[in-house]
Amino acid sequence: MKKTLPLLAFLMLPSQTYADYRDDIAYTQLQAEVGTLVPNASNIRVTQVEAAIGDDEIGYAWMPDVNSLSFSGKNIIDKTGGSNGFSGHSNGVANTFFGNTSSIASGIENIDVYSAKDWLLDGFLKPGQPENPITSSSRVANHSWVGAMTETDGDVFVLKRLDWVVEKNEFIQVTAMNNGSVNKPLLGNAYNSISVGRTDGNHAQGTLTLDTEYNLGRVRPDIVAPASSTSNATPMVSAAVAILLDQANNAAQGATTVIENGDVIYNGERSEVVKAIVMAGADRNTSNTATIAQIVDYREDVLTQTDNGLDSRFGAGQLNVYNNYQIMEAGEQDSQQDGGSVLIDQFGYDYDESFGNDQRVANYQFDSIEEEGLQLTASLVWNINIAADFENNVWADAILYDLNLSLFDVTDGVGNELLVSSSNSSIDNTENLWYFLEQDRDYQIQVTAEGDDFNWDYGLAWRIAPVPVPATIWMFITGLVTLFGLRKKLVL
Repeated sequence: MKKTLPLLAFLMLPSQTYADYRDDIAYTQLQAEVGTLVPNASNIRVTQVEAAIGDDEIGYAWMPDVNSLSFSGKNIIDKTGGSNGFSGHSNGVANTFFGNTSSIASGIENIDVYSAKDWLLDGFLKPGQPENPITSSSRVANHSWVGAMTETDGDVFVLKRLDWVVEKNEFIQVTAMNNGSVNKPLLGNAYNSISVGRTDGNHAQGTLTLDTEYNLGRVRPDIVAPASSTSNATPMVSAAVAILLDQANNAAQGATTVIENGDVIYNGERSEVVKAIVMAGADRNTSNTATIAQIVDYREDVLTQTDNGLDSRFGAGQLNVYNNYQIMEAGEQDSQQDGGSVLIDQFGYDYDESFGNDQRVANYQFDSIEEEGLQLTASLVWNINIAADFENNVWADAILYDLNLSLFDVTDGVGNELLVSSSNSSIDNTENLWYFLEQDRDYQIQVTAEGDDFNWDYGLAWRIAPVPVPATIWMFITGLVTLFGLRKKLVL
């Protein structure tokens, strides 16, 4: 049965954007360091999905102002067709996403725009119909809106198809959480999207119970950005994703594959890898200048600590495109089990295309930590498996595999490994580490598969960098973590 969507809740924001947010997400720092080498996403086609504004009498608008100088030289297509002029909300989102003067991804030239209702129903996802979603030439879609179907099973239809699009077509979906505390099922309750909140924490958190797979208690958002509404925070992340895709494609790193739309992509462009890099690169503590909103107490309260190593309010923390660039630039580095080097660099990522059956363990070991005051941040990401061909099956099974992420101190050799940090959620599809490292110690990251055998892929990203923490505090925290560490046999 075909579902309808009678109500979309709009996320409104001022149409004006401010250039200095780029300081807070470290884009200015990236420009200062690499200059003209900063990717601008000129090779990446994108999609903007907008809640229509208007009424039946005057008509509805969802397009940005295509005649604005902000979008000069861009090919902006109304995929739904018939927008009555332009929407101020759409204009603000577009400026931050791909505008010539307001976006970090100003090189984006080709943009498809849909009304949210059309994109949900007949124009793209086609929930409740025996058809696959549309195959798009876009690589990133921005959703600065929230909503709900008329019935809960309709929400699940939509979410499964969205997650299928990310996994099957490598079409990355960046989705806004609702402003304020009220949660909405669409689209923040998806697994495979990158869900976005605000640095001030004034957004819906967590997930709703919709069915046995799309259930209560998962961590949302994945990341936050320094904006006064999630509508404007979301395109900041979408633009960052676009420049990461451009960077990965230009670097031509790793193996290639042909995706559903015919594009050839490298491992660094995989949805799991990009999401892992965005999360591993995020700032767990901030020193913003463009906004008074700050993250100053990340995971300090036990009530904000999640089983997958994040903070329930801020996810992985605030977007940092400088850190993202460093991780991607370091390149793909295989685990020891996949023939990688004995030691990995202090920045990097890996895409493992086949894990959980014949190979249930993956180890990544660092060289000795020579500096004091370094911190490891690592994120493991895998997609939920939507096991169906919608052309033959309107419904679909959602299968969430269980992976864990651990950090061992291996200084004392085989048999004397010390488990110092772990991330072991059974309901999330990311695991995350955030750990202060001790000088002159050796460490190893380990990915493990739990439960029954499966054959699935994952993305892992990591970075080791100094943190601006007074030495006395750092020594105290490290001492506590080491004191309460669990000595455990490392799986080889």
